Amino acid sequence: MEKRSQDIKMICEIQMDSIEYIEKKPLVSVIIPVYNVSRYLPQCLDSVISQTYQNLEIVIVDDGSTDGSGSICAHYAERDDRILLIRSENRGLSSARNRGLEKISGTFIAFLDSDDWIEPHTIETLVRAARQTDADIVVANRRFEYVGKTIRSDVRSKRAHTYYEQDILGAFAEGKFRDIVWNKLYASACFGSTRFPEGHTYEDVCVTWKLMKSLAENGGAVTVLGEELFHHRVRKSSISHTWTVNNIRSSWRAYLAKYRALPDYQEQLLPQCIESITRMWISYPGYSKKEKENAQKTIREMQAFSKKNIFRIMRGNYSKSVKMTCLLSQTRSLPAMWIAIWENKLRQVLEAEHYILFD
Repeated sequence: MEKRSQDIKMICEIQMDSIEYIEKKPLVSVIIPVYNVSRYLPQCLDSVISQTYQNLEIVIVDDGSTDGSGSICAHYAERDDRILLIRSENRGLSSARNRGLEKISGTFIAFLDSDDWIEPHTIETLVRAARQTDADIVVANRRFEYVGKTIRSDVRSKRAHTYYEQDILGAFAEGKFRDIVWNKLYASACFGSTRFPEGHTYEDVCVTWKLMKSLAENGGAVTVLGEELFHHRVRKSSISHTWTVNNIRSSWRAYLAKYRALPDYQEQLLPQCIESITRMWISYPGYSKKEKENAQKTIREMQAFSKKNIFRIMRGNYSKSVKMTCLLSQTRSLPAMWIAIWENKLRQVLEAEHYILFD
């Protein structure tokens, strides 16, 4: 009888320990879209499965890869039963992320691009911060990885800070944290019915301001950490380095929508719209005749915006580059566009080093 009582006591203790463990270790769903990154994929997946925080649901969405990435995903899925592998035809990053969101069951969500990687304690650090500060979103710093060189984050503060309600939008507009979704941990409730826009690039910009606006209006909190936990591999094929008409149009409309949706912060957000105009003006002379025709509507939209805001920009506390773009974009003449090209090149030489991008 005594032994039975001891056994029952031990079982109860184990059950209590399990309950306490579940409460302390909520399930985190990590969504990883994959498309033709076989060269970099193992480093990404190894960094996730080897996390010090083990209570993970790893959702890999193979978006129609044709380079062997699918086989690598299958190999990892066989090795680790925490991995859920979803296969689909190629529909783009937004669609892959949305597919992942449909399948998750975690208390928290993290996104990771399949050519990037994270520090071993990344998820543990983010979850701890979320629990300690009761934050809906936790943001970490990142490092930019070039061939043979690592660049530290441009967010220099090493101290953690939590922003509440309307302070969230102020910090967001001031650049205390960025539009990118892959350096954050989210409470699953943040997304609700929100999904990434399919058929468009700059999907992070389209989604992030909506999440921040919702938190600001509904008593949410965002904690920003100083640790550099994410490694972002900068590639030649990345959207930010591929200035096609469609990519520039997507960036323009994404930043313009953000600018219009947050009227109290337009002064801070205006340079982002101007940056899209810069990209158009320095890319246009190199486009084909068909591409130039395709760009006309967007160029007219950009010119109207620039003309409307010229006095605000020229009198405001904006960089010389922003003011120069505003002036040059008052006309669509090729000479003005060539001036924009050379001004941009000169600025790159004077203000920044040149780094070698990954293929």
